[in-house]
Amino acid sequence: MKNSSTLVLIGGFGFVGRNILENIATNPAFEGLSPVIVDNLSNPAPGHEALDVPSYVGNYEDAGAVEFLNNIQSENGRVFVFLAGETRVAESKDRPLDFIDANIADPAKFVMQAVKPGDKFILISTAGALFDGTFEVSVTSPYCPKNFYGATKAAEEMILEKLVELRGAEFRVIRLTNVFGKYSDNKKSAIHAFTRAAINGTAVTINGDGEQSRDFIYAGDVGFGIATLANKLRAGEPSEPVNMLGSGVTTTLMDVVAAIEDVTGKPLAYEKIPAKDLLATEPRDVIADKKDVKVLLGDSARPFVDGIRETYSYYAK
Repeated sequence: MKNSSTLVLIGGFGFVGRNILENIATNPAFEGLSPVIVDNLSNPAPGHEALDVPSYVGNYEDAGAVEFLNNIQSENGRVFVFLAGETRVAESKDRPLDFIDANIADPAKFVMQAVKPGDKFILISTAGALFDGTFEVSVTSPYCPKNFYGATKAAEEMILEKLVELRGAEFRVIRLTNVFGKYSDNKKSAIHAFTRAAINGTAVTINGDGEQSRDFIYAGDVGFGIATLANKLRAGEPSEPVNMLGSGVTTTLMDVVAAIEDVTGKPLAYEKIPAKDLLATEPRDVIADKKDVKVLLGDSARPFVDGIRETYSYYAK
């Protein structure tokens, strides 16, 4: 397609990547984006093998991945969306060097090898873990991570920004709050675990009092928001250096339980445990600034209960 750009999704067969691909395939506004995938299939979403998308199966650090990308023709340049990295917050204190490699060293090497002048590079980062959970987070909030994972993501943002600029390319960040929804079969986070338990009739564990809160955003909205920024970069339209995708609403774990019970029409069995060591490493509350999340989403963000209904329907099938 004339004036189309190659959209390079690093980790594109995973949870968020599949939602980006679905938005591109179903929304005519994104027809100028031509996706290609690099993914090692360590955590793929179901159905990826049926997708008709050019792809390289292997680690993005491989020489073959860079060669694959160099051989992809693009009418109007390339837009990278970097989705890879370690995300298991609780494990970061036990495997800190692994997190440095996965979230800093390996991405830095990839940028130096793969990114070319004129490219655009979107780093997918975190909203909650960059901060300590004591205030509403905005795109201008200063870093104050409460765990080692958050520290590696803060460093990744700063280091990749400068490396991408050194390569003569444009850099953007999108920080995500807590994402839930379709294609999340491999996710172990609360909403997905609770929804599967509701369907299977099994019990779940709630850490602490269940009143800790998160800003939950439906995965379809995340896919739309990321594709929107990629499309802006493709078209040369103005965009913010740091972006936020969330709902601007805070929801407790007990609210999650209530929403799942409402959708399923039956109680969810659960047990509360203290989990003091784990909770000490996590923000108590996370909520994003409403005006920040509207930059990419406008007023289109799906209400939380509607997202729960969609997630339940996905798993129930």
